[in-house]
Amino acid sequence: MFLWVINLLPFRAKIALGLGLGHLLYLIPGSRVSIVRTNIELCFPELPRKEREDMVRDTFRHFGAGLVETVMCWWDNPRSIHPITETVGMEHLEAARSKGRGVILLGAHFSTLDISAMLVAKHYPMYAIYREQKNRVLNHFMVKGREKYLLGSIPHTSMMGAARRIKEGNPLWYSADQDMGEDRSVYAPFFGHPAATIHGISRLAKLTGAPLLMLATRRRSDNSGYVVEYLPAPDEFPLDDDVANATIINEMIERGIRSAPAQYYWFHRRFKTQPGMEKGALYRRSSLESGIGLNSLQ
Repeated sequence: MFLWVINLLPFRAKIALGLGLGHLLYLIPGSRVSIVRTNIELCFPELPRKEREDMVRDTFRHFGAGLVETVMCWWDNPRSIHPITETVGMEHLEAARSKGRGVILLGAHFSTLDISAMLVAKHYPMYAIYREQKNRVLNHFMVKGREKYLLGSIPHTSMMGAARRIKEGNPLWYSADQDMGEDRSVYAPFFGHPAATIHGISRLAKLTGAPLLMLATRRRSDNSGYVVEYLPAPDEFPLDDDVANATIINEMIERGIRSAPAQYYWFHRRFKTQPGMEKGALYRRSSLESGIGLNSLQ
C-alpha cells in the first residue's frame, strides 16, 4: 500500500522522495559506503577528496531515486514518462536497425536501469540478458516488472537463445560492467585500472553480425525527466582480439558513465578480480580503512 501511495505523487515529488531516501542510506555506516567510496577513489583520483565524497553521497541519492522508479515501472503508464524523455543519437539506432541483423545494446548498471525498458520501449522494445537472483521471490518480481516493457528476458547462461533472438532481427540489451571472474573474462582497462571484462558481447557480435550501440540513460540534472542516448561502437568492432574488444566495450561504458557519474551503480566491486592479487584485495587495502569520512573532508 505504501509503495502504491508513493506512485500517486507528482513526478518531481517522487524523485525528490527517492533522492531523500538515498541520502538517508548514505548516512548509515556499512560496507556499501566503503565499496562506493573505493570505486570512486580508483576511477576519479584526479578529483579533490571533497568532490569524490560528494559523488559518493550523490550515488546513494540517485540509488534512492532508482528505487522509486522501480515502483513507477510496476504501476505507472509509460505514456506519463515518454513526454519527459529526450532521445539522443536516434540516427545511430536507425542506422543499426537498417542493417537488418538485429542490434546489440551495450548496457551498464545505471541507477536508471529498471526504468530504461519503459523509456526505450516507445521506439524500440527489446530483449534483455539478466542474471538470476538467489532470492526466488525477488527474482520473480524483477523479471515480471521488467517484462511489462521488454519483449522477454534471457538468462545470461543462454547465449544461443540470445543469438537466436538477435538473428530474428530483435534488439538485445546486454550489460558488461560486472566482475564475473577470470573464467568468462579478459582483463581490459576501465578508468585506467585492469578490470575482468566478459567477452560474451563481442562473441555474440561476431556470431550474429549485429552492430553494437551503447545505451546510456540518465536523469536530467533538474530531475524534470530523462535522457536516453545511443552511442555507436567504432567501425572496426568486433576485432579478432578479445582484449581489444573488451577495451572498446569498457571505453564505451566509460563514456556513458562520464555524462552523469553519480548515476552509475558504484556498489559493485568492479575491481574485485585483479591479476596476481587475492580477490577483493583493492577493497581491503583502501584508504577507507584509514578513516576517511565526512569529518576529514573539510
